Amino acid sequence: MNGEDWRRVLTDASKEVQRKVTRVAEQGEASKALEVGASGDTTLLADKEAESELFKALTRIKGLRIVSEEAGSWGDPKAKLVAIVDPLDGSSNFERRIPFYCTSVAVATGGSLKDVRFGLVRNLVNGDVYWAEKGKGCTKNGEHAAPSRVTSLSDTVMDADLSRAPPELIAGMGPLISAVKRQVHQGANALELCFVAEGKVDAFVDLRKKMRSTDFAAAYLIATEAGATVTDSDGGVLDPELDLAARFSFVAANNKTLHRRILELLPG
Repeated sequence: MNGEDWRRVLTDASKEVQRKVTRVAEQGEASKALEVGASGDTTLLADKEAESELFKALTRIKGLRIVSEEAGSWGDPKAKLVAIVDPLDGSSNFERRIPFYCTSVAVATGGSLKDVRFGLVRNLVNGDVYWAEKGKGCTKNGEHAAPSRVTSLSDTVMDADLSRAPPELIAGMGPLISAVKRQVHQGANALELCFVAEGKVDAFVDLRKKMRSTDFAAAYLIATEAGATVTDSDGGVLDPELDLAARFSFVAANNKTLHRRILELLPG
């Protein structure tokens, strides 16, 4: 399958995810829980419905292994193609009826982040679709997307995930948070990284060593193809394994100048 084939398959599948998730919300079952998923988080009915739609499309593709936040790893472990899936990123938002959640699918030709070739993130509230193919840039709703040009910390709107962070990390982030114009966090990591790609926010920092590839892989490709800089917390190459066991931190910024200034204020 070429890039256009993947774009069509993932766009159609994510549209069905949006339809199913919306129906769950309209039926008043947003908080209905079923079990504990492979990631260790509680699986909502909406998570399961979303995953079912993605699996329906992806399992038709021969030679594809699926790594999903809910079901874990499915298919031939030696498969050359890997789909990395978070059916409903922002489940807690969905459960509390906060309108910020998405579905995320990446397709890789190997077992680590550098191998991701295609990525799609759909905003399940308004239907916005972010798409990237490695080496060919990224789009939002079919139009070219690019990060902001902000370089000054005092003008920066920065996403920072401090959820359940230890007190010493929160304290260590103080100088950076004080330096930026505004610090936000909205609760769906894939969508927030896409916001860096299109310039709605200027940076996204998560130093908790809790990020998973299922939340990250597609949006990472989208952000980097847009021109953003995304590294590990020391500014080095970020290349975690595409499995549920890997946990990592990252620093993403719209450009290298702002990225460098953020790194300078991070706790050692």
